[in-house]
Amino acid sequence: MNNKLVIEMRTINSLKNVLGNFANNLLLNLLRFVSRIIFVKVLSDVYLGVNGLLSNVLGLLALSELGISTAISYSLYKPLADKETSKIKLLMRFYQKAYRIIALIVLVLGIILIPFLPWFIKDTSGIENLTFIYLIFLGNMVITYLFSYKRTLITADQRNYKIMPMIMLSNLLLTISQIAVLLLFKNYIIYLLMQSVFTVVENLLVNHVINKEYPYLKEKVNEKLPKEELKTIATNIKALMYHKAGSYVLTASDNIIISKFIGIVTVGVYSNYVLIVNMINSFITVLINNVTASFGNLIAKEDGEKSLKVFNEMNLICFILYGVASVCFVNLFTPFIELCFGEKFVLPIIVVLLISVNNFLVGLNLAPITIQSAAGLYNNDRYVPIIQSIVNIVISVALVFPLGIAGVLLGTLISQFIPIIVKPVIAYRHVFNENVMLYFKNLAKQLLLLFMAIGLSFGLTTLIGSHGYILDFAIGLVISLVITLPVMYLGYRRTREFKDLKGRILFMIDKIKNSRRKAENNG
Repeated sequence: MNNKLVIEMRTINSLKNVLGNFANNLLLNLLRFVSRIIFVKVLSDVYLGVNGLLSNVLGLLALSELGISTAISYSLYKPLADKETSKIKLLMRFYQKAYRIIALIVLVLGIILIPFLPWFIKDTSGIENLTFIYLIFLGNMVITYLFSYKRTLITADQRNYKIMPMIMLSNLLLTISQIAVLLLFKNYIIYLLMQSVFTVVENLLVNHVINKEYPYLKEKVNEKLPKEELKTIATNIKALMYHKAGSYVLTASDNIIISKFIGIVTVGVYSNYVLIVNMINSFITVLINNVTASFGNLIAKEDGEKSLKVFNEMNLICFILYGVASVCFVNLFTPFIELCFGEKFVLPIIVVLLISVNNFLVGLNLAPITIQSAAGLYNNDRYVPIIQSIVNIVISVALVFPLGIAGVLLGTLISQFIPIIVKPVIAYRHVFNENVMLYFKNLAKQLLLLFMAIGLSFGLTTLIGSHGYILDFAIGLVISLVITLPVMYLGYRRTREFKDLKGRILFMIDKIKNSRRKAENNG
């Protein structure tokens, strides 16, 4: 198969996955947002906070996974590319056994954690059936570990679009059912139990499809993975253990610190902002996640120069999408929250700014993380997540007393710069063999352009003043886009990555047009 055809196949597979996931996210996020509005109106503010907190507390148990899924995913790239069925079977059998053990560990540790639940919450009054609620969350996690391991294979093979319709239908029915439960019964426990039912059903149906797609998975495997392969996986898992621990502390510590030192209701208020950020990011990460498997295949078969070319395009995509999103957050959060949830759920503008900039920094780090994951370079910066987590906790706890929630987010923001500096060094040194200063010069330009766009757009919206929630939102959206997009265009219009990205987009548009023509002719 010639090189041009291989590149076309990668692009087409990525496009199919992107379109499928995008449609799923659009429908699901709209329904989830409606569900959240009803949740806020029907149930106590306390349960909104409990929902966010327990998700983070159970993230502690997810550390038991130790990054096995990522290590296996990396190990699958080459055998999938080379059609080594026997190797894939061995890896998946190992993965299955590992996840059964992990499910058991999570269950036992989860039960042990029950007596310590009140420690995470400043005031537990008003929270009924906390232990039972926690057990439902725990059960959902255990079920996921028992059933979901096969998804790693279809993701690594860039064929997520095969299971996406089923996932879309399951998520659609779940969200509709939860909305009905809220309206009819106004009961948080029944609301959670619906999740358990649909988690089981979805995983059974998805596994059925994957078994049909890869029938050799049902064949008996008498062999064991070679010691060399196990050693490689073990090395990656050891390194990923640090990454998993650091990632958990970074994402979960904010809610836990807020709950412990400020209050569970504030966690609920903050969770509305997190929900909206995650909704927007879900569309962005669809693009990035579906390119990761392409990267794994690219690194296995191509040279560093071609990988760097695609990396620069991805980095530019992350900058544009997260940059536009972050500027919009600064200008639109307040009128949107007031409109949907009410004024009592609005946070100060300094908190909004910190949420937005934190989100932008997460976005900037996605391209280096993706190349690191695709290349399997987990060991090189294994201590960085731990250092980042310690910095985050120390600064957040120190600043929560004088600054409140803003202090917690400031600690997170400062800690974000540690991986932003380290991960590109690893990628440029071990994959691209290029001078990393090229990346940091580009990073400085990206930060400058972002703050320029935020300053100009926020200044203009403030100057115009308030004219009602809906009009404020519309004005803010127009100003955000009209200022941000030209600023980014002027900053990148002459760069190679901009021209390459433009060419790739035109190629995809051409492919879509050709597919439509073929469909019309066949019809």
